[in-house]
Amino acid sequence: MNREELIKRYAAGERDFSGVDLSGIDLKNVELSNINLTGANLTGVNLTGAILADVEADNANFTNANLSKTSFGYGCYFRNAIFERANLRQAHFSEPDLSGANLKGANLEDAFLLGSGLINANLEGANLERTNLVESNLEGAYVEGSSIYEAYIEDEFDIIDGIIQIQKDASWW
Repeated sequence: MNREELIKRYAAGERDFSGVDLSGIDLKNVELSNINLTGANLTGVNLTGAILADVEADNANFTNANLSKTSFGYGCYFRNAIFERANLRQAHFSEPDLSGANLKGANLEDAFLLGSGLINANLEGANLERTNLVESNLEGAYVEGSSIYEAYIEDEFDIIDGIIQIQKDASWW
């Protein structure tokens, strides 16, 4: 599917794009809400500066996608989605569910992930420099080789064998 077809169908009221192939298309600065992208192929897609809210994208593939400066509003679900080597620099998320997501090698520098659910997420080799992870749940996240320099993380945690272990007195949501 190309940009024109997606925009046309979306404007006509269609919201279920589960399983579609949107790989490599330019969706820069689009505004999409209440959209289902479950299992969609968004490999290499350009969503720079896009505004997305109420997105269901479980198991979607965003490998090598450019999501820099993208705004993800409330109600976004990316459970088990793949964001390998995706550019999420300065992306803004509001309480997304990224449980089990694969963010291996992703660039999240200066990203805002307030209240993110990153339970059992793979952040191996990810750039988390200056990423805001306040109120986020990182229980069981794999962070081996990740850069967390100046990341904003509220609670106390340990990294054991590359896996984040919250301290017993820490409070997670």
